[in-house]
Amino acid sequence: MIDFVTGKLFTKEPLRAVVNNHGIGIELLIPLSTSKNLPNKGEEVTLLTYLHWRQEDSPLLFGFYTEDERDIFKILVGVNKVGPKMAVNIMSSVEPEAFATMILSEDVAKLTSLKGVGPKLAQRLVVELKEKIAKLGIGAVNAVETIEESQGIPFESDVREGLEYLGYSPKEIALGIKRVSNNIPANATAQDVISMILQSLN
Repeated sequence: MIDFVTGKLFTKEPLRAVVNNHGIGIELLIPLSTSKNLPNKGEEVTLLTYLHWRQEDSPLLFGFYTEDERDIFKILVGVNKVGPKMAVNIMSSVEPEAFATMILSEDVAKLTSLKGVGPKLAQRLVVELKEKIAKLGIGAVNAVETIEESQGIPFESDVREGLEYLGYSPKEIALGIKRVSNNIPANATAQDVISMILQSLN
């Protein structure tokens, strides 16, 4: 598995980039959201990657500027009848957070405005992706998290530190806090709160 590629940007196109890695040109297919964040040609860049390789197809390497972009791409290609190239087209029509918000708010009208997305696919995207996107903590859920976090939870700094030590990202931690904040017993310890959050995330 190729997790990322670092090198000098050799080719910069709207949906394609080539990175020169020690004299080897690595071609990556990219969404427009990544393309607009690329540096100038000749400058160093790091792109997160996803290798798509099925037995009947040639291998294709996709590149992303942020983890959110790659996460959205991964769950999109898991939807029935959404291949990697369609996923790139969808992502080229909308920013990751805006797409996530459409899914979380079940905004079928806005989803059908995206390239290649008809009413049936829009409905399927909502059904298949809503729970997965909520777990990622991208999109409209962030606004809710901000409100919930401002109320605080017992031992919050210890809880966050403990979850970070276990490998959870800030977004996952925020989502977990939001899920349990209204159900924490008055006599709960930091370990109790961590256990509740782990159960909610799993």
